[in-house]
Amino acid sequence: MSSTSNTSKCSLCLRENVLLDGHIIPAFVFKWIKDTSATGFLRTAITPNLRQQDGLKRKLLCKNCEGLLNHYETLFANNIFHPYVETELDGSGIATGRIKYFDHDEWLLRFVISLHWRFLVTKDYTSSSDLSKFKKLLDDIKERWRQFLLKEDNHTGKCESHILLFQNLAAGEGYVPSNMNDKINYYLLRCTDGGPAISKGKNKFGIFSKIGPIAFFTTIIPDKLKNTNDSRVRMRGKVKTAQHLYNPILNRFVFINRPNEVMSKISFSERQWGKIENAYKENPTLGHPLSMLLRAFSKVARRSITYIQIKSNSRKDWHSWEAPGVHPGSCSFFQSKINRIYH
Repeated sequence: MSSTSNTSKCSLCLRENVLLDGHIIPAFVFKWIKDTSATGFLRTAITPNLRQQDGLKRKLLCKNCEGLLNHYETLFANNIFHPYVETELDGSGIATGRIKYFDHDEWLLRFVISLHWRFLVTKDYTSSSDLSKFKKLLDDIKERWRQFLLKEDNHTGKCESHILLFQNLAAGEGYVPSNMNDKINYYLLRCTDGGPAISKGKNKFGIFSKIGPIAFFTTIIPDKLKNTNDSRVRMRGKVKTAQHLYNPILNRFVFINRPNEVMSKISFSERQWGKIENAYKENPTLGHPLSMLLRAFSKVARRSITYIQIKSNSRKDWHSWEAPGVHPGSCSFFQSKINRIYH
């Protein structure tokens, strides 16, 4: 047998090597979801009544390249993700103001691009009627991002990336659109999600990802979004925890269309709800602040602390966006009664 029989081309360095079975969405996210859930398992929107132990994996990278991207993931997890979910958010997912901003250098942008590059590499957009028209553009972007991750280039091309830090909307004040999903906090605080997002008219296109209460969006068409200073990720700078989100295109997709699409796929059987409720009763705290997300809505609302503002001055400018679908196996969510309480 040939010594190279078990090797394939690494998607990042393009060398023949043994490829590792790596996560598309980082493993630390799924560990956090399981550690802070009522039952310690994951579920997907496609099969919500089936438990899963882990997130989606693919053999894309060799050991060296997996280690390179893991370096960016570790820096993000230690410097932003864990401090945000464990310190800045309280037990109800409300921002406390303990952390005003996160400092970062190039590792944040490289982390975001690594996440979105994985989606492009694993997505067969040539067979999608929605994405096939963008094939050449996506091939060019995928190659540019590959070079950026290897530090062969310090530019991501004609695109910009954004980070959105979510909190419990029940603590906010102001206008709530009538078509906002009544399970919105369920989606914002606990779901993982990701993949290409394209408008109905196919004239707007980007890559979206979400890991718990933090989301990312990288523009493709258009390559820039207006009024997004607080969310823009640059090679170095600060990320505010009290963001002002004014862009109508991004807001419409993140807070209206995508949650409605994902939540429409989730339907528990009564038997499954019973299992989840019993699991929570047996282990209600799990030793983690986010396990206390089941506080009564009225108690949360009285605090009325708003650190994230969502505003659009012209509702008619909100374009209707649709994502091609839930990335296979990547939509995991909290197993508790949170969607029954936060309306």
